[in-house]
Amino acid sequence: MTSHDLPTDPATISLVEADLHDALTAVQSVEARCKDAFLPHLRAHGITRVEIHYDGGGDEGTVGEVSAYTQDGDAELPHILCDHHSLEYSGEVKIRTIDLEDALSAFAENAVCARHAGWEDGEGACGTIAIDVGSGAVTLTHNSRFIDYETSEAEL
Repeated sequence: MTSHDLPTDPATISLVEADLHDALTAVQSVEARCKDAFLPHLRAHGITRVEIHYDGGGDEGTVGEVSAYTQDGDAELPHILCDHHSLEYSGEVKIRTIDLEDALSAFAENAVCARHAGWEDGEGACGTIAIDVGSGAVTLTHNSRFIDYETSEAEL
């Protein structure tokens, strides 16, 4: 797409901006529902922090290791069921009851895809989603990979 393909009339621009705002609001609503589902389980089991790692490249990506921590160090996630909310392409919210670790992985994958579409393509990307269970804060640290080169020119 070039700058010549972009809409220039204010009415069209307003419609596009409104659609983007609505989509972002829907994503944030689903993320809040997910947090409301998994945070109580984590708190009840004394887990204070969760880290979810992802890595991708060459058109494939995976959400990998889910690590849990208590104030004393490493912890095992409990094998319990948790509701997971996802936003379908149709705009509908789908709810599935799955293992807590799977719910955390799915939450992470949805969050990364919503903010960094195509993170698994080309050179890919990697990162971590950290969940502070006490405050409910979620931090996404994303690292995009790319090939860079330096050009030099000399007259001979």
